[in-house]
Amino acid sequence: MALTGLQIFKLLPNTNCKKCGCPTCLAFAMKLAAGKESLDKCPDASPEAQAALGAASAPPIRAVTIGHGERAITVGEETVFFRHEKTFVHRPGFFRVLDASTPASAIEDRLTDWSAIRIDRAGEVFRVDGIAVVESPGSPEFAPAAAQAAAAHGLPVAILAATTKGAAAAAEPIKDRRPLIVPPAGADPGPFVALAARLGAALVVSGADLDSLAAAAADAARAGVADILLEPPGDDLATLHKHLTLVRRGALERIHPGLAYPVFLRVGAGEFSKAVVGTSTFASIMAVADSGGETWMPLWTLRQNIYTDPQQPLRMDPGIYAIGEPTGASPLLVTTNFSLTYFTVSTELDGVGVACYLAVVDAEGLSVLTAWSAGKFSGDRVGKALRELKAAEHVSHRTIIIPGYVAVISGELEDALGDGWQVLTGPQEASDIGPFFRDVWETARPK
Repeated sequence: MALTGLQIFKLLPNTNCKKCGCPTCLAFAMKLAAGKESLDKCPDASPEAQAALGAASAPPIRAVTIGHGERAITVGEETVFFRHEKTFVHRPGFFRVLDASTPASAIEDRLTDWSAIRIDRAGEVFRVDGIAVVESPGSPEFAPAAAQAAAAHGLPVAILAATTKGAAAAAEPIKDRRPLIVPPAGADPGPFVALAARLGAALVVSGADLDSLAAAAADAARAGVADILLEPPGDDLATLHKHLTLVRRGALERIHPGLAYPVFLRVGAGEFSKAVVGTSTFASIMAVADSGGETWMPLWTLRQNIYTDPQQPLRMDPGIYAIGEPTGASPLLVTTNFSLTYFTVSTELDGVGVACYLAVVDAEGLSVLTAWSAGKFSGDRVGKALRELKAAEHVSHRTIIIPGYVAVISGELEDALGDGWQVLTGPQEASDIGPFFRDVWETARPK
């Protein structure tokens, strides 16, 4: 269990030396208990205190990394049940299933296509997180070839095994890429545990109920498997939801060491509801079978909505974004870097069909009115940002269109920009952008 501030205080030197930056050891202990400081800031902490606090402060759910390099995915390390308590640390990984129905000649092309998927939305990049290769005893050469090809693309690999021999054939050549071995449901775990321990691979364990699941994980850990994922039972969505909830609660409350691991789910073709339950209820890695491809965008979007940090607004990188194919004579608009604002405005601009530039300035992720009221979208700040973004190099005119809700900054912005810049007040609502360009811009645009 996590230690209280007073329990931590008793382990500290109690010298009030202020080396940690806190006025007293008690204040430092309270911050440690709240997770706002780390013990390494106390240079005088004894080895006994370091050991005790290290064990107590370790996340209740162990971190597990699948894959190697830039696309490796880490799950676990969660510390809360509800996101608003603090934040969720790692978003779940969606692994696309690749089975023997794929001709050998098409494996490389399919992996190339899947690994190249990249969709930018609200400051996050959507892509396939990994590949779940299905072992087929009738095609023993498929899984090893597919696993090695996926690893060569830098993609994390899960091996949905049918036999220990097949799992070994697929996992051994890529053992340095940290694959995930997933035994078939109901299989004797012993041989798979031995294989994972020998290769240093991650392993999925399962059980008929939560007691047997926790026991299987504890047995695998004692056998030398360091990285474990749990596959909870659930023949229907209600049962699955219940077990996912109980596993997370049991891990956070440290009820059983066998529950202190991330969760794995298999999602078959047509089981979109299961994927939704897993995404919204603590699943860490899901192997998703979807031949049509229509499952991914809704799941990515759902995941983004749940796993963003509630303490950090979604924000765009500051910059000048081209809408369509603008030229030097095209309109130049400015807005904040709140992602919802950007995507609402850019979508309307794209729909209107007017090629233009949209300057996004750093307002700490706040919307237009909120940023203005907080002093983050004043004329001076916007003018400075536009100069830093070199807006003048994108257009041949000197007219900037500002959101209608902050018309009050127009004079200050003209003074801040200087050099003949004029400020044109745009519409208050993004839905009025079309009429604005038709009725206002066409009349006021620089000639």
